[in-house]
Formats: sequence, structure tokens, C-alpha cells
Amino acid sequence: MLLAAETNAGFYLGAAVGGDRSPSMHLVSGDDDRASRCDEYINPRYAELPACTAPDRSVGAADAWSSRFASAWGAQSGVAIGYRLGERYRIELEADYGSIGLDTSSPIIAPSGVPYDSIAAPELANAYERIGNAEFLGLFVTAYLDIPNRTRFTPFVGIGAGVGLASMDYDVLWERTDNLDDVIYAGAGLPNEDEIRRNLVGGDTRARQRLRDLLSAVHLTVGVGYSLTERVSLEIRARHLRSSEFGDGGSYITLRGHPSKLRRDGSEPVRWNVGTADTNRTHVGLRLNYRL
Repeated sequence: MLLAAETNAGFYLGAAVGGDRSPSMHLVSGDDDRASRCDEYINPRYAELPACTAPDRSVGAADAWSSRFASAWGAQSGVAIGYRLGERYRIELEADYGSIGLDTSSPIIAPSGVPYDSIAAPELANAYERIGNAEFLGLFVTAYLDIPNRTRFTPFVGIGAGVGLASMDYDVLWERTDNLDDVIYAGAGLPNEDEIRRNLVGGDTRARQRLRDLLSAVHLTVGVGYSLTERVSLEIRARHLRSSEFGDGGSYITLRGHPSKLRRDGSEPVRWNVGTADTNRTHVGLRLNYRL
């Protein structure tokens, strides 16, 4: 008699808890800003420079920046409703929630691989991105194959697909020096260089936002179930989840110390974007199943 796998078809409910691990993360960011000398708030004579009125403000490789964050562990939970088709097969609708408190900062890196606050020192006093709490709420359809035997233990493997809402707290800061003598780059060679330097000193660029994106995802799950009673079983399980790329964006709180736009009439708003391909997750934990 096969003890581990229930052979009767029927519905069951499941509830899971465990640990959730995010991978090391490489953020790639950019915006559609122009050079400081093309900013009307900084240089009222910007229109005298042809490059400052050219229509192309597209983000190029030279405008991009990046940062890196280490992997971290958090908490995971989930619920499921499943239907057993027979001795070996079952299908589930699962909801999966994970939360990881990263709460760490990373220097902003130029395309050359050198931190920006080193390249542009002493004018740029600090440049970093910060990631706070990261969450993932997923909904999956999963097919499982059980491997029944003559013990109370049932190994299983599952493959699933679905969607997930990913979100994380994000901050970015480009902190410019408060010392006028250190503002040595912007406006160099222009007739109103001193005016540009005065307008730029202490002009921080910063953003703070809860980033959100809807991702497609697939997963592979393996584990072992143990039959506690005729209706109740306990599973030890591990899951690896692969998701599509994450990306979001917004407007700066301040751009060089003024609103997130280049012109005083409100035209040429400036928006930033941030994304990562490092969206895979791994979690391990326990799940209790109850056969209805």
C-alpha cells in the first residue's frame, strides 16, 4: 500500500512560511537631463549654445550610471489551493509573498567603472543610490509530479508560471559641494562662468520613490512531503524563481537644487529611470497541506 501520496482525487489547501533570498543586484540608471550649462536655472544664457537647444535628449552610454548591491535574505509566505488528479499529479493556484530588508547604499559608478564622486571631486561631494525594503507578490499556476513509494515520504517536483508585482524603496543623491571655490567644471570658458558657478553651488540632485513593476515569472520547485495524518501533510520545499527585467522611473525631487525641469516656463521636464535584470529569487521553507 502506498502511504505517502494520496491516491484520491480532490481539493486541498496549503500554507507556507520560509526564507526568501534576493541575488546580488546590478542597477543601471539614466535620465534625459542636459549638461548644467544647458539648464536655464543655472545658465540664463543657455540659448546662446546650439547644443542646449538641440532636440536630441536621448540617454546614451555616457549618460548612464550604475550601482551594485549584495544579496540578502528575508521572509517568505504563501497560500495555495490545489487539486489532486490522482496518485502522481496535482495542479495548484499559488499566491507567494516575499519581503527583504536590504537597507543599503552603494556608490554611483560611471561607465568607466570609477565612482562618480571620485571623477568629479571636489565639485561632486557625494553620489550614491540606496535600496530599502524590497517586496514581491506573485500569483502562479503550478503543476506537480509526486513520486509515490511505500513510506510516508513523497518527493515531488513542480514547474509553474505566473506574474508578480515587484516593488522596492529607492533613493538617489548627487550632492554638490557648498564651497564655491570647488565648483570648477560647469561653465568653464563661457562669458558668464561666474554666474553659472554661483547658481550651481550646493545644488543637489535627489529622488526618493517606491519603485514598482509587473513581472512575468517561472519557477522550479522541489521538495519532500511527509504524511502526518490521512488529511494533513508537511512539505520541506525549495524554489528558484526567474522573472523578467524590472524597471521604473520618475521625476527628481530637486534637480541641481530646483524643480525637475530645464526651463523656467515648465518645458523640458527631466525624468530618471532605473532597472535591473537581477530579479531571480530563491526561497526555502515549510508548507502544511490539508486535504478537503
